[in-house]
Amino acid sequence: MNQRLFQLDREWCMIHYPERPNGFAVMILGDHHHYVDERTSFWDQHEARKKWIKDLTGKGYIVYYSNLYGANWGSEQAVALACRLYQYVKRTEIINSKIHILTEGMGALIFKELYPKMENDIRGVVMLTPCLSLSELIRQEKEQKFFYKKLVRELDQSRGVKEEDYEHVFQRAGKDHDVFKDIPIPLYIAQSYNVNRYKNQFPLIKDIYKHRLEKGFSTDLFYVLPEKRYTLGLKFASYFSLHEKEL
Repeated sequence: MNQRLFQLDREWCMIHYPERPNGFAVMILGDHHHYVDERTSFWDQHEARKKWIKDLTGKGYIVYYSNLYGANWGSEQAVALACRLYQYVKRTEIINSKIHILTEGMGALIFKELYPKMENDIRGVVMLTPCLSLSELIRQEKEQKFFYKKLVRELDQSRGVKEEDYEHVFQRAGKDHDVFKDIPIPLYIAQSYNVNRYKNQFPLIKDIYKHRLEKGFSTDLFYVLPEKRYTLGLKFASYFSLHEKEL
């Protein structure tokens, strides 16, 4: 697979190139453990995700992503770098300026902050097992001591939010997933059955899905069985292609 590593703001980024480009690109906003370093990336090493990238590039898509400071949990710094990455790829590659976005887990938090800055540059978004609400994640992780301590450290490092500030975070956040309800671009949610990290996000996903259907926004939701995960790349490509009629 033809690919290239480079750095922006000292963060490693990777681009995967198709043999026969279709002129469109997909930016991936990955989960908290989806690294990119000077040699490789999580998506290039993980068997299923590598297959998804091969399927996407096989359909002609340029696919790219960044380390985004690791476990950033939607930090301003990560969102700003995602914007810079988009501008860099648009400037250096021959692609349509309106891109597709694929998020997984924590990546939905980045997208939530990125969308207002790039609303005219995004065709649609696919969210795989998304973390839609940071406040709901904090509530969930309090039940698991090890994961909670790790999350406390990551939020302090990435967003400067300390544990004593969490109650204020809860009050300020309210229903912080509501922003996804009225984003007018196409939204496609793929929810894995066997993921526990974001299990408390399920009711939020259903709430968003129901609201968007009532409003008439382009929306789809399907549940992914473990044995079907390898087929997701082709599903993503098929969904993206539906929204390429307007250049």
